[in-house]
Amino acid sequence: MSSPMFIALINTKSGGNVGSYLLSRFKEILDEERVYNINADGGPGRALKEHLHTENLRIIACGGDGTVGWILSEMDKLSYPDSACIPSIGIIPLGTGNDLSRSLNWGGKYRDKPLRKVLLDIAKADVVDLDRWSLLVTPRDVIMDDKLLDEDDLMFGTVAKSDDNLPLNVVNNYFSVGIDAHIALQFHKARNNNPEHFTSRTRNLLFYGLEGGKDLFKQQWRNLMNHVRIVCDGEDFTDKLKAYGAHSVLFLNIKSYAGGTKPWNRKNGTQDIADGLLEVVAMDNLDLAILHAGGSGTSVCQCREAVITSNKPLPMQIDGEPCMMRPCQIVIRGLGSKVKMLARNKTATYAVKDAEIENWAAKKIQRSFKEYKYNKSLSQELMD
Repeated sequence: MSSPMFIALINTKSGGNVGSYLLSRFKEILDEERVYNINADGGPGRALKEHLHTENLRIIACGGDGTVGWILSEMDKLSYPDSACIPSIGIIPLGTGNDLSRSLNWGGKYRDKPLRKVLLDIAKADVVDLDRWSLLVTPRDVIMDDKLLDEDDLMFGTVAKSDDNLPLNVVNNYFSVGIDAHIALQFHKARNNNPEHFTSRTRNLLFYGLEGGKDLFKQQWRNLMNHVRIVCDGEDFTDKLKAYGAHSVLFLNIKSYAGGTKPWNRKNGTQDIADGLLEVVAMDNLDLAILHAGGSGTSVCQCREAVITSNKPLPMQIDGEPCMMRPCQIVIRGLGSKVKMLARNKTATYAVKDAEIENWAAKKIQRSFKEYKYNKSLSQELMD
């Protein structure tokens, strides 16, 4: 197999000014033709198409989990000529959350690490598979009467304001319904209305803490399970979830959730991002409050398919993208194909000296660039 080829796909709108800084820095150590501002390009599509025939391509995704999802969604539209041409993705995490990045050992935030060391990490990273899950939504023709609606529904017109479609149709990280999605939706609305108030991770976490604290007293979602049915691999868990008093139900594809918390209790089964299983977790409002202190939710089961059926508008979120969803049935099942990600090998580079990194980076970049130029000229000849 050829040497790894690196390209950097940078979301300059992610992480404040860090994205723009990385754009200029990467252009200093990689050929400019391999550094892409995906915002200016209208998305990752151009970069992916230009390297459609490149073998052993390693993408450096600079942005949040949403940026990675954006790249994967564009890859879904392409037909690769060979499995060796399907790229693997490493991450420089920008912004907040970054649960996929955390699960792959890239951390939750870029801390000005020298980019040559980052390149070495990318080169030494392990290629791993990642499950992905489809969401099939079927609207429900339910007559909404006052018995199904609480005071907030009537006061704020929840039915009229609810959505017919989910914001995403593929799950990479997690899906949830209930209080956590409600808080995410409130945060989303508040940030859109007053972006100047949400300029730091600390402020964002403070908002989440305050909203979660409100529900400790209001108990707004204590009756969640009166309005949703949960069936996993054919078994109905609704009564068990109701008895527990679930304010939220999570369906996890990765280990990390909500900025680094670990809701799944490992005593109830091993988590693996490529085992074809979702971890289903129930949380009440107290569980949600103590997640960041190292707590966990109640592990319900692991499953290959889940069916969520609601009879009133409910808050839901997919990979951090929230909505208020109209009554519907949602089927979550595996896409069948996995994607290739890069998991940082923590032991591969920690003892390497800076001088060795400089020497390695110079040779690797030079060789990678020569191969890129050769392949590009060869492709041009074939086209002519």
